[in-house]
Amino acid sequence: MNNAAHTSMSSNETSQPRVINVLWSSRAFGGAEVYVETMRTIWGTETCALQSLSAKERLKLAADIAFGSNIYIFHDLRAAFFGFLRPTRRNITVIHAPGKWLKLTQTITFLHAFLQKRVVMVADDIYPDPPTDHVVVLENFSTAGIEAHDASADAIYFGRMAHTKNVLDLAQFWHDHMKTGTLHMLGDGALLAELRAKYEHEGSNIRFHGAVAHDRITEIASECRFYTSFSGLEGLSLSLIEAMDGGLIPLVTDLPSQQFVKQIPGIPLVTVKGDYTRLAAEIEVINTLPPEDRAALRDTVRTTVRDRFRDRWMGFWDQTIREARKG
Repeated sequence: MNNAAHTSMSSNETSQPRVINVLWSSRAFGGAEVYVETMRTIWGTETCALQSLSAKERLKLAADIAFGSNIYIFHDLRAAFFGFLRPTRRNITVIHAPGKWLKLTQTITFLHAFLQKRVVMVADDIYPDPPTDHVVVLENFSTAGIEAHDASADAIYFGRMAHTKNVLDLAQFWHDHMKTGTLHMLGDGALLAELRAKYEHEGSNIRFHGAVAHDRITEIASECRFYTSFSGLEGLSLSLIEAMDGGLIPLVTDLPSQQFVKQIPGIPLVTVKGDYTRLAAEIEVINTLPPEDRAALRDTVRTTVRDRFRDRWMGFWDQTIREARKG
């Protein structure tokens, strides 16, 4: 994650304001982190991770937010508190999820609706009835340059190794039921050591990569045909969006936020601790499709996610960032 933005906050040397995303951490797999990485890749925005700044650097950042000419985009609650330093409808706040403290999230959203140029919510259930038209709902989109491998039977999971993600169930399913293909599990977390102890052995059909850089995720994903997650608690997952944008076939849980996957014929939604024998058989049907049908399914997956999410997301941020840079 690029954190160079704090080194020289002033834009006096340039003819236009800089657009700087502010968020708390620089985790490789966080939703906000993936979001701003996509913005950096497409529009050349900068990123400032508060967790990585010293006290002096945070003060310097605060001064530029309050008095400088740069444009700031604050992502989620801890970064959003910096938005109160410039209550002049200049900057933007993005709320990525209701979070653990829904009432606090809604309070920040309410206040920023009167202070910021825009408050962007990734889902309408965060604040169902916003107080002003400066609050907009913009469903997530992200792209990572993934290109699905039609001839592969491999799958990828990238995210936290945590109980809420049901990674133990995912690994057990793949180990016990899938006779073809390797499951690549990318990410760190409390359960990684347990998973490795149980499944990382010679001849295993599961490979653990640990925490890796985003470009490495793209490389590994492009060797796969499936993206899978057994998570039981998800908003609109950017990992899922990135994977589908690359044509990876989604094998994800039957959650409200993932119902759009049902638009694609022949792709099963997962029930955790459900009929895994049937699920494996449905995946095997996909694996035995002739090459032309595999390519058609890949294109359908990609078209589904782009038609629903990409065009509006890209259009909104393209216009917003161009306007910001005009000053």
